[in-house]
Amino acid sequence: MSSTPPLVSVLIPAYNERFFGEALASALAQTWPALEVLVCDDSPGDGIERIAKGANDPRVRYVRNPERLGFHGNFSRCLELARGEYIKYLNDDDRLRPRCVETLAGILRANPAVRLAASRRIVIDAQGRPGQDILPTTPISHVSALMFGRELGDFLLANGVNFLGEPSTGLFRRADLAIEDGLVFRWGGHDYHCLADMALWLRLLAQGLAYYDAQVLSEFRVHEGQEQQGMDLECVLERMWIARRARQAGFLATPALWRTAMSALAGRAKAMSDEPSYDSRARTGARQVFEEALAEMQAAGG
Repeated sequence: MSSTPPLVSVLIPAYNERFFGEALASALAQTWPALEVLVCDDSPGDGIERIAKGANDPRVRYVRNPERLGFHGNFSRCLELARGEYIKYLNDDDRLRPRCVETLAGILRANPAVRLAASRRIVIDAQGRPGQDILPTTPISHVSALMFGRELGDFLLANGVNFLGEPSTGLFRRADLAIEDGLVFRWGGHDYHCLADMALWLRLLAQGLAYYDAQVLSEFRVHEGQEQQGMDLECVLERMWIARRARQAGFLATPALWRTAMSALAGRAKAMSDEPSYDSRARTGARQVFEEALAEMQAAGG
């Protein structure tokens, strides 16, 4: 192993300036010595640019997109421009603890078989105050551990919950991520939005080991005005797409695991199809997903 630590690119696909300053400050507070912080500005104003340039730190690279790229395009543009061997995304409203990169990059550096390193994260509010855990932030483990990637992927898929976390929680080698058509969140021809993070994590988990650190290394902000991605038709459809694509990639390989994943999906789709506050298109689409999930369960012997 070389004595020179590999460069880590902390990528901030920025759009909203409200919490960007906190995100940037948390990136610059990292204890890892070889760091670049790449800000890809997709906003209509100049607030993010002023904050990034005002940091006056040579580790910051600021790039304004020549035109609006949107969610998929901005994440992909950041990866395209990154110079680091290791990649660490950071959402523009989240925060990293100071030893986040040092801890996770150190694991990858010492363990070539590890394809994804992540950690426990906590919820914070608009003022940065810690909040109560929500279901997705439930710790995967109460001790730090190496895990088989496929088993961890099966656990996430079977429960229908992304316990691993948002893009801000993971760190990986750039060389380990295969992307389709230059888009980070495209997998099997589908562009994921609600499950973008899962589409990213599963591709890495399919290749080897994962590491989960039980200490809190990142903070996931929940605030008003945030885009909520829980129960709409596109999210339900994405759950079926990703389950089928993951199965093709070797996840959910036993009938029991597939039935469990389809049962979780059927429950979500049924709840949506029965909810009168959704319009007829959404309820009809959810009903179709529910029926497809039931058919998959029956075909698997359920």
